[in-house]
Amino acid sequence: MKARGVTTLLCLCVPTAHSLTPIDGLPIIVPLFEQQVHHSYTTEQGLPDNDVSQLYIDRQGRPCAVTARGTAVFNGQRWLMETPAPSAKSPRPTLNPQQLTRLQQLAGTEIHIRAAAEQSGEWAIAADSGLYLGTGQQWRLALVRQGQVRWAPIDVRAVCYDAAGLLWFAAPQGVGCRLSKDAWKLFTGADGLPFNDFTCMASGPKGLWLGTRNGAVHYRDGAWMFRQGRRWLLDNHVRDLAIDTKGDVWLATTAGVSCIAHQPMTLTKKAAFFEQELEKYHRRTSLGYIDPAELSVPGDKSTAKVVHSDNDGQRMGLYLGAVSLGYAATGRAQLKQEAERAFHGLAFLSEVTQGGSHPAPSGFIARSVIPTTEPDPNLKYDLSYDLRRQKRDARWKIIQPRWPVDKSGKWYWLCDGSADELDGHYFGYALYFDHVCKTEADRAPVRAVVRRITDHLIDHGYHLVDYDGQPTRWGYLSPDDLNRNEAWVVERGLRSFAALTYLSVAHHITGDSKYRQAYLELAWKHGYAMNGMTQPRDLAGPGTFGQGDDKMAFMNYYHLIRYETDEKLLSMFYHAIHRHWLMEQYERSPWANFIYAACCLGKVRRDHWGEMDLTPPASSFADAVSTLQRYPLDLIDWPMSNCHRIDLIPLPDILGERSGPAGYRVDKYVFPIDERTELRWGEDPYLL
Repeated sequence: MKARGVTTLLCLCVPTAHSLTPIDGLPIIVPLFEQQVHHSYTTEQGLPDNDVSQLYIDRQGRPCAVTARGTAVFNGQRWLMETPAPSAKSPRPTLNPQQLTRLQQLAGTEIHIRAAAEQSGEWAIAADSGLYLGTGQQWRLALVRQGQVRWAPIDVRAVCYDAAGLLWFAAPQGVGCRLSKDAWKLFTGADGLPFNDFTCMASGPKGLWLGTRNGAVHYRDGAWMFRQGRRWLLDNHVRDLAIDTKGDVWLATTAGVSCIAHQPMTLTKKAAFFEQELEKYHRRTSLGYIDPAELSVPGDKSTAKVVHSDNDGQRMGLYLGAVSLGYAATGRAQLKQEAERAFHGLAFLSEVTQGGSHPAPSGFIARSVIPTTEPDPNLKYDLSYDLRRQKRDARWKIIQPRWPVDKSGKWYWLCDGSADELDGHYFGYALYFDHVCKTEADRAPVRAVVRRITDHLIDHGYHLVDYDGQPTRWGYLSPDDLNRNEAWVVERGLRSFAALTYLSVAHHITGDSKYRQAYLELAWKHGYAMNGMTQPRDLAGPGTFGQGDDKMAFMNYYHLIRYETDEKLLSMFYHAIHRHWLMEQYERSPWANFIYAACCLGKVRRDHWGEMDLTPPASSFADAVSTLQRYPLDLIDWPMSNCHRIDLIPLPDILGERSGPAGYRVDKYVFPIDERTELRWGEDPYLL
């Protein structure tokens, strides 16, 4: 089990955290919000048994859990058995014998009552044969209606009144709310109701909660939310639930008690939390690389062990960009120090490859490094590994050793570098140079490393050339490859813009005109600007697989557009990012939405058809901020599936490349970030 890294999230959360009032024309504020968090309780916290059948809130406002081994009361820290034990019967309304007899006269003696609720003298009964309303002495079967839609509810599972006195019921048909005497609002999957195999229901100060056999449903302020999987529940089958006076919900499962609480939060506070998590669990080596951590005990972060990846360059570049923007937004000295540390770690990846037993050409980047005090990675990544990879990918490069030792003897470095890594390098270097470096002493090292890497690309015909003198698997950026090699057709636009970005950043940072000349040659003579304009990637519509490439494309749009002054090239870049964002908007990604806004807010593109206002709608800012707010604090990669949801529209696999079923909500957007297993930008948010 893995705990995911948070580098890109910090890149968005840190600078956004301080936008508490509209700045630079942004049409949104970010107020204090409530962060939902999950607390789990088992016998380790005092429950007499993990198999909890019932939950209620006693007269003192304390949660009480009923098990076969007794009833326990929560004292704020632990569950305690009381002497004498509290009544196992919850303080919920039940019919007296006379009221039951009257109901049976209408519904029959075989009626199975699932739940009862009472408000101002009116009784509501959820039963297998329907929804019954009455005074206790007189009863009627409710036939609900919304406009031309009529329900005769059967198999009613739950019923309750909310704080406003509105009556709610839940049945497999959906959820109903009585607005007035004969006026109802009915909810089905088409209205956003996530699931309908209900077990229980309760209303509290923060909305309506419904338990189901496969998750918990929350309705608040007109929006439906779904909670499932170990991130939110000890077990998906919710047997019972109760809501305390704070609005926190307590849920009974066969694996213990789950509490979904509401924690006041700001994006500033949230960013600080993720920074702490990063330092505790995701730092690797003395250079501070950021990687995933694996847990030897599921859910127990004390067992976390950080593991290396083959993407140190991209991740460190994203982190360098994050803390550089964070420093620009806040002026925090700590973020400046983190940026300096990240820069040195990133720059080291183009230094460690020089010398040693397998020296690479100047400017070649390592994908990752591992101290030689750790086990030799070549034992795992040996020739048989390369041969296995080549069976799946005919273009996979055979190169051994895959992890040479550097000249100091202290580091293994991973060869076969890629343009993916370069995207991170240039993204980070540019933001660091622009926002952190204030003196020539600060800027000189950045100029040196950018010049070193860019000269490597130019000197080798726009290839990343490894220690064997041959291009790497993913190091092809030349005109011959991108314009005349069918192997690169899918990524033609992506790689064209990547190459232009590297040269644009190099020109901006060094001031050397040779990089601008090379840039213009690729853009015009070799058609790189047109390549990216017509094909940012092989996009077959919203949800097309390749979110990792989407992430890299937006990385490069950011600097291409910020640094470009030629109106014709700018128009081409605007066309590319606008076309791309029209499909990305349905992911509600802060990464795509904020970068698009940074590039296009207040911009107009003109062509032979007329003018187009590129300014993003206010909803795109709200979507991005909502995702940051809803991003769970629990970064553990818990299993989760949305295949059973009834608010799901299946997404066809147009290109035949998906690893599993995919879909999106009835509103055409992906399921929110806290309702899906994918937590990293770059993974597919449409996967179920």
